[in-house]
Amino acid sequence: MAMVARKTSNTRWDPKFDDKPHSGPHSRFAKKFSSKYLDRADYILDAGCGVGNYLHMIDRKGCFGVDLDRYAVGTANKYCVNSNFLIASVLDLPFRDNAFNVVTIFEVIEHLPAGTEKRAIAEIRRILNSFGIILLSTPNHHFLCNIMDPAFLLYGHRHYKIKKLMELIIDVGFSVEEYVIRGGLSRLLSQNIFYFNKHILHRRGGKIQDFLDDKSDKELNSNKEGNVDIFIAARKTN
Repeated sequence: MAMVARKTSNTRWDPKFDDKPHSGPHSRFAKKFSSKYLDRADYILDAGCGVGNYLHMIDRKGCFGVDLDRYAVGTANKYCVNSNFLIASVLDLPFRDNAFNVVTIFEVIEHLPAGTEKRAIAEIRRILNSFGIILLSTPNHHFLCNIMDPAFLLYGHRHYKIKKLMELIIDVGFSVEEYVIRGGLSRLLSQNIFYFNKHILHRRGGKIQDFLDDKSDKELNSNKEGNVDIFIAARKTN
């Protein structure tokens, strides 16, 4: 199917910056979006967990995380004391069939090798039990998002169109429960300041970051349609 064909954009972990989980606007909204699906979930997997930004907020028995980066997994394991972690790829998950109630894959598919998105979703479907839920987020393919994402322009950070993304998920064997597209200019500015602090200044936060994060939270949590972040919840069909 016709996705935006751009090369892989790898996540870069900085031990001085990514020394512990950091719950920014995206992670906080991911928690809100996912909360109703977690209430009765005994086993939850966060695929591409990184340093545990999301799992640190829901850390409990039955939570698992996988990531390819050894440093990221070690950091997540240090701070998410009730969760379990493995070094593994979402393209080859080391779990039995039907093992999980919920699998989250937040801001991950755009970093996979181009063309492997369907394989990753199929692998998640395999480990979900009957009527299990996948929760996914990824950047939206929109003019403003594209020109304001330096990673898109320089490193091939892929963005997706919601229609094509839902078609892919449905084709693998899911029914879409809900989706939202949230975030606007404040979210994009907050993201760019975050990148600047991390990759140029090698430090966290500051007053500008805090101000834009607060504005981003308000954008993400409003009921207004945005154009930056796609969030999808889909249920496994039999």
